Amino acid sequence: MSSLNSRDWDVTRKTVGSLSMWIGTAALFAPRWIAGSLGVRPDAAQGDVALPLLVRLGAARNIAMGAALLVTPAPQARRTTEVTLLLTALDAAAVWTSRATGDVRTRSAVLSGIVLALSGYGAARWHRR
Repeated sequence: MSSLNSRDWDVTRKTVGSLSMWIGTAALFAPRWIAGSLGVRPDAAQGDVALPLLVRLGAARNIAMGAALLVTPAPQARRTTEVTLLLTALDAAAVWTSRATGDVRTRSAVLSGIVLALSGYGAARWHRR
């Protein structure tokens, strides 16, 4: 990896890791607000008793993956980015399934698609040899 690519990777890794930790922390402490902001139906966001637990589980995963990205040096980060991309794809599939049943708004499905596309682009870019 050239020094420019290494420097680019370092900035990307720190940005994605920090963002993941901030979003995870917000979801950990305000799960209903985050769920509503991401397009979960208002009645489900406010009334579903299981929702806070499920959002907090996802938040804990976001925090863990963000921390892993922050502490993993560039040469060893390949596995971390692969796992992150896999989890992002699974999240998107869950959102798209929920969209098909009418449980989330279109904006949530679109946002999931954008996040997945950006994650895929980033993984492909940093894994090229």
